[in-house]
Amino acid sequence: MVENSKCRTIICYSFLLLSLIAFVYNAPEPARKTDNPGEDPVKISVLEIPSVLVKGGSFEMGTTDQDGEADGKPIHNVTLTDFYISATEVTIGQYKAYCQQTGKAMPEQEAECSNTHPVAFVNWYEAEEFCEWVGGFLPTEAQWEYAARSGGMTMKYPSGNEIDHSMANYSGTGQTDKWKRCAPVAKFPPNILELYDMAGNVYEWCRDYYRSDYYQYSAKIDPAGPATSLFKVIRGGSWYHSEETLRSTHRYRYMPVARLSFVGFRVAWDPSKVHIAQ
Repeated sequence: MVENSKCRTIICYSFLLLSLIAFVYNAPEPARKTDNPGEDPVKISVLEIPSVLVKGGSFEMGTTDQDGEADGKPIHNVTLTDFYISATEVTIGQYKAYCQQTGKAMPEQEAECSNTHPVAFVNWYEAEEFCEWVGGFLPTEAQWEYAARSGGMTMKYPSGNEIDHSMANYSGTGQTDKWKRCAPVAKFPPNILELYDMAGNVYEWCRDYYRSDYYQYSAKIDPAGPATSLFKVIRGGSWYHSEETLRSTHRYRYMPVARLSFVGFRVAWDPSKVHIAQ
């Protein structure tokens, strides 16, 4: 009887062990970052700028009749090819390195800002020159919106349909947002593509000229904006502006010679021409 009992015990434990092995083997894998439309960050150019590959696709660009400004209408279908975009706004430290290597003048920054803050007081022409030096260009308005919306998702803000001071640096302070003015980059959660500060901190120059009626005749594939205008597009809102300016579809503009404490930029690249640092 004792031996039979021992045998039954051994059989039970063996069955439990086999069941556990089968469960572990067949368990679903956890979700990975690469399940989203972008990929893990890479470092681009001699400055080794952390950047994300954004897979191209089609999306409905613009806003509805129920919300947003008139210049964000009508909603229209846009198709984009793949592009890289920098994970953060270009920092003071990165721009200093560029100035040191090219002999360009470093624009004066806010006294409280460090090398990890986004560079500001850079006009559109200077931003474009920096982008060209690192082998890229300012993102088009369509690329910027597609990236902010994590590959064209229908969220109101880069973080989702709601936003507060735990998710972005904008007018006033509270929660994570302890900065009255500009914050260092990447102090708030990124969007699904792992892009930081697509809402708030500083507005960002885009490559396009601005026209309020452009969406009525925009190209459907890789639109590059109107042929000419007095203004260049800026996107994303800033530390100085209200919650409404943080919407991913929000458009604004300034003359390209403007130097402002709340306007910076980030870089985009053509994947076929990019130099990835090893």
